[in-house]
Amino acid sequence: MAHSRPAREPLASVTEQPGEAPRPVPGADPEKRKRILAAAVKTFGSRGYHEARIAEIAAQAGVAEGTVYLYFRNKEDLLGVVFDETMDEVLAEGRRIVRADLPAAERLARMVELHVGFLGADRDLASVFQIELRRSARLVERFSRSKLVEYFRMLDHVLRQGVERGELRRDLDPRLAVRILFGAADEILSEWLLSGESRPPSDGRRLVETLLHGFIARGPAATRRKAPRKGDSR
Repeated sequence: MAHSRPAREPLASVTEQPGEAPRPVPGADPEKRKRILAAAVKTFGSRGYHEARIAEIAAQAGVAEGTVYLYFRNKEDLLGVVFDETMDEVLAEGRRIVRADLPAAERLARMVELHVGFLGADRDLASVFQIELRRSARLVERFSRSKLVEYFRMLDHVLRQGVERGELRRDLDPRLAVRILFGAADEILSEWLLSGESRPPSDGRRLVETLLHGFIARGPAATRRKAPRKGDSR
């Protein structure tokens, strides 16, 4: 997903904010529109947004080039709709996870699995989100702010609930934790894209478990092997 700044907002905005209504198109054929969007994802992902042409997208969708303009204003509009409608799906599922009667740790694991799994299921879509949207600061600013901020608010809300209920450390900084969770999931997806690995990434849950449990060993072995303090003689 493209980057933006995490922010806080009341619970109502996290659990009840509806997605934006799609642009009405008189006489539109939903299946044709769906084919054009799928073709745009494939073309943007394989060719790159700046290299892609509307004619290529039309050919991939099996429609005339002029037909694309009956549904979308231009190439940038197409990219924006791909982002918006993908995020609408992610956010709808995210709201269900946030509302679930589950411990904070489980909801965090499911949120990160949603992030990694949704994009990991479609390499072209992942390329659009991880690479193409980030090539232009203007595109990131235009497309990512409101919907991505809502995703951050969901993570923030679950973290704060976990602290309030005593499930997470009381000194946890939710804003920092949101950045860590998002950044780590984002890196998993980017590394997967660059590696050329065909198998979708499946590290979302392990990522959350690692962050929740930390890197420090516990038990007798950890107690015996403490790092020397500054000034201790060797």
